Parts: sequence; C-alpha cells; structure tokens
Amino acid sequence: METIELELDQLTFERAKVLAKVNQVNINEIITEVIKRLSDIQEKKDPLMGLYGDIPEIVDEILAEAMVNRQRNIG
Repeated sequence: METIELELDQLTFERAKVLAKVNQVNINEIITEVIKRLSDIQEKKDPLMGLYGDIPEIVDEILAEAMVNRQRNIG
C-alpha cells in the first residue's frame, strides 16, 4: 500500500465526502473506485486493448511478429 498526499479544492473535497457517506465508504475507497472506473473507460477507448484485452496471448503473437519483421527490415 502506498501513501500519497492530495490537494483538493474545497468543492471537490466536499463532493468526495458526500460520495463517501452516501456509499458508506471512506474517501480512500472513493478515490480507488474512481481510478478503477477511469482505467476501465480508458481500456475501452484504447482500440488495441479493447480489441485484444481479454486475450493477451494474441497481443504477444502480434508483438513477436512485429519484432521479426523489424529485424528483417533492419538486417
């Protein structure tokens, strides 16, 4: 577990406190959930990860093939 220090404007801090209270969690858990959800959204926006995100072996094959092609073009 890592410890960080955040500076929030008053409105954002108040929103975080309300969200924590409504969801019956602490502010740390709210921030963790926000990061998780933003990460999920980003993965859906990333065409490569969105397309191959649940089959990493395909990504490995694509990368391996790209490296072979690169070697052929260089050498």
